[in-house]
Amino acid sequence: MTITVDDLRNFADVYLLPFALRLVIALAIFIIGRWVTRAILRALDRVMERSEMDVSLRKFLGDVSYAVLFIVVVIASLDSLGVKTTAVVAVLGAAGLAIGLALQGSLSNFAAGVMLIMLRPYKVGDIVTIGKYSGRVDAIRVFHTLVTTSDFREITIPNGTIIAQPIENLSVLGRRRVDFVVSVAQSADLAKVRTLLESIATDHEQIDNEDKATIEIAEITDASVKLYFRPWTNVDSYAKVSTETMELIKKRMEAAGLKYSVTLQAPVA
Repeated sequence: MTITVDDLRNFADVYLLPFALRLVIALAIFIIGRWVTRAILRALDRVMERSEMDVSLRKFLGDVSYAVLFIVVVIASLDSLGVKTTAVVAVLGAAGLAIGLALQGSLSNFAAGVMLIMLRPYKVGDIVTIGKYSGRVDAIRVFHTLVTTSDFREITIPNGTIIAQPIENLSVLGRRRVDFVVSVAQSADLAKVRTLLESIATDHEQIDNEDKATIEIAEITDASVKLYFRPWTNVDSYAKVSTETMELIKKRMEAAGLKYSVTLQAPVA
């Protein structure tokens, strides 16, 4: 079979030129689509930045948005090239469903992370108690939260676990009450004991005296009188005030010749 110039010209007119035109259009759609995608993502990032959205969430949403828009651009380009995209979309949908089922727990943590970042029950730097862990929040990620304990253990807590239980934020109100239980002999002069405790609250520089420490009788028995001594301090000074105040109570009780006992009362939920 002899192929003539007319056959080649006819082949080019029927097949090559239309395909070349579709290819040029597909490339144009792809290039312009990527440029539009970047412009949309820049605008979206500026909006999220102005709304003071968490950096981790901004990056994650930016990556997801880029992936979605990129897939749209690729499908549009393939469609203009003449590729049947229905099967491609079906495959992507099935793959997305399979991935979603496989990562069900991770997606739950992600949804919880978004809620934590938006609702802000705590922020980086806050001292929190979550379940059995207490410490300072170092990072809030979309899948987990990092907490560093007072003895420098880094705890990674899944956000799905956090959102399902009470969150105790010890920093958000800026101050804490230190609760002491002071017991003295039943025969002790209570007025003298009150004056002694008041002087301790006044003398300690990190006890807040704008809100005066309370001294209340909690229990009286044949052998002793129990008092609640409750000064206030800022969150960061809580541990220091707790130990130093107990030491001050010891010194001044002994100097006054009083028999006593003192304990630090755990916060009541």
